[in-house]
Amino acid sequence: MNVRDSEVVKGLLLAEGYELTDDPKGADVVLFNTCSVREHAEQKVWSSVGLLSRKKNRPLIGILGCMAQNFKQEIFQRARAVDLVCGPAEIDNIALYLEEALKKQENVLAVRERVRAEEIYHTGFYEKKDHAYIVVSEGCDNFCSYCVVPYVRGRLRHRPADEIVKEAQAAVDAGITSITLLGQNVSAYGTDGAENRGQKTPACRTGRENRNCGFPELLEKVAKVKGLKSLSFITSHPKDTKKELFEAMRDIPVVRKYLHMPVQSGSDRVLAMMNRGYTAEKYRELVDLYRSIVYNGELSSDFIVGFPGESEEDFRATYELVKDVRFDSAFIFKYSVRPHTKAAELADDVPQGTKKRRHAELLELQKSISQSLKKHAKKA
Repeated sequence: MNVRDSEVVKGLLLAEGYELTDDPKGADVVLFNTCSVREHAEQKVWSSVGLLSRKKNRPLIGILGCMAQNFKQEIFQRARAVDLVCGPAEIDNIALYLEEALKKQENVLAVRERVRAEEIYHTGFYEKKDHAYIVVSEGCDNFCSYCVVPYVRGRLRHRPADEIVKEAQAAVDAGITSITLLGQNVSAYGTDGAENRGQKTPACRTGRENRNCGFPELLEKVAKVKGLKSLSFITSHPKDTKKELFEAMRDIPVVRKYLHMPVQSGSDRVLAMMNRGYTAEKYRELVDLYRSIVYNGELSSDFIVGFPGESEEDFRATYELVKDVRFDSAFIFKYSVRPHTKAAELADDVPQGTKKRRHAELLELQKSISQSLKKHAKKA
């Protein structure tokens, strides 16, 4: 999501006459588009801002994205060199806020919770010439106990299906042949509670038909864009991922046979504390269903080790799940406290040394599995 947001900001600023540079020393403006999912990512931003602030004739510094929404006014207190703080929902007005900061030489704070203007997704700017990221939904309604996303990106909001197809068509017309659809939980597209908060449910129109558009139907619509050669998507939450998605992956030729479906833990006790909405057994059943429908389909996942209260038995359950499922790849993280979340109310009681050991063990196991699967694929 942050990669696409960065492209959106660049596209908006290029349209206003700004020029891009990879050299911070020669820049008039340096913008950090940030992530708050893990503390480590935030620390890198604080450090980079600190280095810039010590330079003579420093550029205007802006912090955008999740950190902006997470810390708001506090950013100006922690990093006095920062001139602009702009949350994810406000980037459609980034050029206006930059102009205000440059002219008035005053700090600008823009962190309202609002719906982005749809037009920002149609600037036509993509970093790669052959691949485009396209956002299908913003925000999240899951409120996993460890996750800050609903607090910094807001509640789930669906983009209209016709606008998504329009963006895909424009990208292909510009020479792009590969598209990845993005959402915190693409499997909830058109089916979650957003319409209950006054948002119109996305519609799929076929002739006279006008029906609610779920994610499998959206895949089908985007796949019909002439000239598109590859279509993928991330991320799928297990509790919302259904058989129909797997069938769409099987039946639509341009859809990549790859599913990123984070499980986070193999312990039912920890999964319940995380508010994930499924058990380890249900996850295994979903994996079996996926593999029975999508021939040779790839599967990747996310894991958190050292969640508050995670015992050695809990970790062993996770270890066994990884060993049994045999993911093609996985992202493995050590738990860190995130402000505003329910888990922040719990004691972070797993020692750092234990977190590091569990992280290393799981990483080594997954590495061996990935290597084994690659060797098997070459032989086949």
